[in-house]
Amino acid sequence: MEKTMRLPNGVRAVYECAKSNVSYIGLFVQAGSRDELQKRCAGIMHVIEHLIFKKTASRNYFELMNYIESVGGDMNAYTSKEETCIYITIQNQFLERAFDVLSDIFYHSEFVLEEFTKEREVIIDEINSYKDLPSELIFDEFEELLFAGHELSSSILGTKKSLQAMTLADISTEYRRNYVNNKLMVSYVGAVEFEKVEALLHKYFSEKTAQHDVRRTAFESAKPQFSKIKNLRTHQMHCMLGTLAPSMYHEQKTAMVLLNNLLGGVSFNSLLNLALREEQGLTYNIESNYVSYADTGVFAIYFGTDSSKLEQCKNTIFTIFKKLTNGDFTETQFAMYKQQLIGQVAMSFDNFSSLMISNAKSYMCYDKVDSYAEIVEKIQAVNLETIQGLSQKLFFENGVSELIYK
Repeated sequence: MEKTMRLPNGVRAVYECAKSNVSYIGLFVQAGSRDELQKRCAGIMHVIEHLIFKKTASRNYFELMNYIESVGGDMNAYTSKEETCIYITIQNQFLERAFDVLSDIFYHSEFVLEEFTKEREVIIDEINSYKDLPSELIFDEFEELLFAGHELSSSILGTKKSLQAMTLADISTEYRRNYVNNKLMVSYVGAVEFEKVEALLHKYFSEKTAQHDVRRTAFESAKPQFSKIKNLRTHQMHCMLGTLAPSMYHEQKTAMVLLNNLLGGVSFNSLLNLALREEQGLTYNIESNYVSYADTGVFAIYFGTDSSKLEQCKNTIFTIFKKLTNGDFTETQFAMYKQQLIGQVAMSFDNFSSLMISNAKSYMCYDKVDSYAEIVEKIQAVNLETIQGLSQKLFFENGVSELIYK
């Protein structure tokens, strides 16, 4: 059973005991690319994520990394559109090292021109690498088109132009505005007892900072659907079909997770994989994805195929859509897909790194963490009528947009 706490300075934390020889601890800052104040500096939150490992007031890059890696620990980070995460996996007996380094990074990072200049080139190379991966690039560009004109449309990585426009002053300003206590969530999963973790939390995260609220421009959904084809001279056609979907706070979020999973989730028996790959041999890779944001969401289907098979793939996908919206789906099939999702949830509870991240997001966004039993209850409460109504809205009322690379 997880425990939650809040320090007097506003820092929140969630703890879960797990039988493990290593501890999983992460800092989650409730600010991502959509929260960047200076829009000319798109990608600046991602730049900060790179630079915070380089120098603090008392340590250089080698000292920060070596303090963790010399005992077999691992430290990494990611930036999304709505949060930034820095996390460490380390043996239980060295947990205090993780608290020490994460606290130092959060409160005392310093930015120097030499490191920024080097890391900017690294990120530009990262941006260029995506251009060689159309199956990755298409996801970002689809959201840029879907959210055109809104803060959610910005690329997490930024652009070469926006990176070159940044200054150290810009970086420091954004860091001070977002790396503050009331935006911080600390998540721990491991075998170290709660009392020790709580003591370490008080020891290393009791400093005072400014207070800045998360203020976001609400997304207005009245956007026209689009159909765009880009000639990238790829060996195969890459296609993304998608639409707006429920937000993370929508009452049908669980139904949307279930619908995505049965359509094109991680299992080989998803409806799209069975129809397009196994039955007709139209594609090697077919998948669907659902991403929920604070005020909206995205549901999208991606596949790659030969140009001669593109229309057949799309026709097959819309045939499956119609079966769902017409209610042509048996209770037996539906019960099987429910149990499949429940099984996936059960396994995720044994993936302690994933559990650490999931607990943090839940407590950060909902101010609570659902137990396994509560999640199962939510899944079981979804009925076929809800899936049918949700399908009708997604696939026909909202209108499906498409982006094609050829």
